[in-house]
Amino acid sequence: MCQEQYNTKRKKFKQLTYKDRVKIEPLYNELHLTYTEIGKIIGKDRTTISREIKLGLIELETSYLPVWKYCAEVAQRKNEENETAKGVNLKIGKDIKLANFIEKELKEEKCSPEVIEYKIKQGKFSTTLCFKTIYNYIYKEVLDIKREDLVYGKYNKKEDKKKEESDKIKPNKEGKTIHDRPKEIDKREEVGHWEMDLVEGIKGEKEPYLLVLSERKTRKEIIELIPNKEAQSVARALDRIERQLGVRKFRKTFITITTDNGSEFRNWKIIEKSYTGSKKARTNQYFADAYCSWQRGTNENINKMIRRFLPKGTSFKNLTQKDVKRIEKWINNYPRKILKFKTSEEYYQEEIKVS
Repeated sequence: MCQEQYNTKRKKFKQLTYKDRVKIEPLYNELHLTYTEIGKIIGKDRTTISREIKLGLIELETSYLPVWKYCAEVAQRKNEENETAKGVNLKIGKDIKLANFIEKELKEEKCSPEVIEYKIKQGKFSTTLCFKTIYNYIYKEVLDIKREDLVYGKYNKKEDKKKEESDKIKPNKEGKTIHDRPKEIDKREEVGHWEMDLVEGIKGEKEPYLLVLSERKTRKEIIELIPNKEAQSVARALDRIERQLGVRKFRKTFITITTDNGSEFRNWKIIEKSYTGSKKARTNQYFADAYCSWQRGTNENINKMIRRFLPKGTSFKNLTQKDVKRIEKWINNYPRKILKFKTSEEYYQEEIKVS
């Protein structure tokens, strides 16, 4: 998979240099540009520019009101003083090995500070850090990390609701609803109960979608690339999985599947029907309530992980099934805090052995 195209590689971050400060001086003092505008020119975040301006502000004496200007030399001197002082009390000290490890885990492995804390404890480091300290080091620019390198979900409830409204979602009167689903499934005590959703690329474009299946207990993920969001495409993807697993294993693996009320899932008969034509259903589909995405919380959380590689607005036209399976493998082998830092794959394999 092309790293540059799918946002798996980021530009290396460097702290502001004296040359940067010299460039900032006329942009702020003479052109009166905003922090955002200066940041775009310098190649830094607006918050970095805001802190920098405050660092180098000096008051000029005039016969009128006091005037505040940014001075590159003053900012440079204060920065050097701060750099000299801050190394003394930092827990990470001069542990370059640990600093490089944290930067690699954040940038390349796309791990959260919580997962990095766990990995540090498992590794051979003389220093241990809690995830809150790692966050502080990032915010204070102690590490060679941008805030954008942190993993943040882009899920927005308002946007999700607009999407559902645009699809004219109405309760499915024919299929089974989440209220018909056995209550014990809510407890996540049994493996075999899945949530299913679609992840889209560019809105309004005729391009592929990702069909995602998330197992509720172990958070194991299955991702299939499908050509469009038609119901038949969803059914064909499930047929492929059924052929790979075999009819009996599919029924045991996918005891239930819960979906939203989107048009791609409304034909519950072809979702439940085996590709063999058997009268026995291969799974049981249940519909969540409209505008209640929290009822499929596992889907929503894992979709955020997919967005680390495929941000909203990314085209899926050049995406291959091989690319998709790489992302699937990464998700299933990512230590999860909610699983006590086991991976979904480890937990799933343990569960199916005893089931």
